[in-house]
Amino acid sequence: MILYTVLYEDEEILIANKLSPLPVQPEKTGDPSLQELLQAQLSERDGKSVFLEAAHRVYRRASGAVLFAKTRKSLSTLEAAFRDHRVEKEYLACVEREPERAEGRLEHRLIWDKRRNVVRAIPAQGAAPGSPSAVAVSGPTAGEKPRGKEAVLEYRLAGRSERYFFIAATLITGRHHQIRAQLSAIGCPIRGDLKYGARRGSESGLIMLHARRLSLAQPRTGERIEVVAPFPEAEPLWRAFEDTVE
Repeated sequence: MILYTVLYEDEEILIANKLSPLPVQPEKTGDPSLQELLQAQLSERDGKSVFLEAAHRVYRRASGAVLFAKTRKSLSTLEAAFRDHRVEKEYLACVEREPERAEGRLEHRLIWDKRRNVVRAIPAQGAAPGSPSAVAVSGPTAGEKPRGKEAVLEYRLAGRSERYFFIAATLITGRHHQIRAQLSAIGCPIRGDLKYGARRGSESGLIMLHARRLSLAQPRTGERIEVVAPFPEAEPLWRAFEDTVE
């Protein structure tokens, strides 16, 4: 299995396409991470130790474009760009059920169970009328802080097959397991994602969530950079959808 490919590189940044169930950064399991593998590759190529740090994360069992900084200055610039929502990311998810609406905005509050590493999405108080997550829920009492963290994403139905549906999702907020939890909450679990309600897992170990498009300003020059990450070839269902999403 191909672990990753490099989609773009210059003196300040590198964008890789993660194609296997790798953690983006080192974690307690001790499993090799995408960051470590890339750093070793660059160090061998350049004949010296190099700086490389992920500017954001993609779920270990998801695939797609991951952005890395090659200098500390560019890392600081990229982190500010993410905070200010100046980096555009679009994810594609293959789900097991068609959403009730072909497009919409999901607004939830996410409660993270750290022990089980699972997130529960509860409908947000005051979600936009008619949105899939606009469900009447009891809000906090006076002076009580609302539970969980606000999570908002926008989505559209981008394609379908006989048994599955393809959703393009754009994050408005960036939360732990956000897309997985919010799509599961509206009855549309991602294919292969057993933790969030999928019927079965996948042979590759990946869930069918792919960071498809990434657009940002080059940290030094400000030039706009946009990449489209090819789907993992190990999953033929991605190819079945390819014509419907381009």
